[in-house]
Amino acid sequence: MAGVQTAVALREQGFAGTVTLIGAEPHQPYDRPPLSKAVLLGKAEGSAFDIDFEALGIDLTLGREVTGVRPADHVLDTAEGPVGYDVLVLATGAEPIRLPGTEGVPGVHLLRTLDDAERLRPVLAAQHDIVVVGAGWIGAEFATAAREAGCAVTVVEAAGRPLAGALPEEVAARMAGWYADSGAALRTHARVERVEPG
Repeated sequence: MAGVQTAVALREQGFAGTVTLIGAEPHQPYDRPPLSKAVLLGKAEGSAFDIDFEALGIDLTLGREVTGVRPADHVLDTAEGPVGYDVLVLATGAEPIRLPGTEGVPGVHLLRTLDDAERLRPVLAAQHDIVVVGAGWIGAEFATAAREAGCAVTVVEAAGRPLAGALPEEVAARMAGWYADSGAALRTHARVERVEPG
């Protein structure tokens, strides 16, 4: 999202040079938090930004993963070859934390991308008992979608309140009530030690 906003802002502020937006995913740039709920519940196929990149003169390069940066040379390395730049904006977003010992455990999923959300649709449709690790924006959207789909939901959060790193305490504290109102159980100060099948 930050990369898209930066590219659009450059044009809005009159920058006439080349603007290239590179993304590893093959999908049009989209907003992640709304993606979770809409796609998981089958209400949308995505949450793509309604931006005409071509009209703005923004070169959108999709499905191209950046594998390295050589700042001294002003070059990005990609699997398809190097890409030169004059100014570089890194707006990669957060990467989900993979909990140790979860690799290959049945029923463990990550949620960050559109493809991840599509893989989780049948999980919600089957109305499984769900545990969400992390009470951030995407965790909250997923918990809402899972409750709406009829799943029992428990959210575990290592911090003492939801969105502890993103919002002031007086704002974040109100989020705890939202979980109760939605029917999701929220457990704070709950650091995950291990994950076992089932």
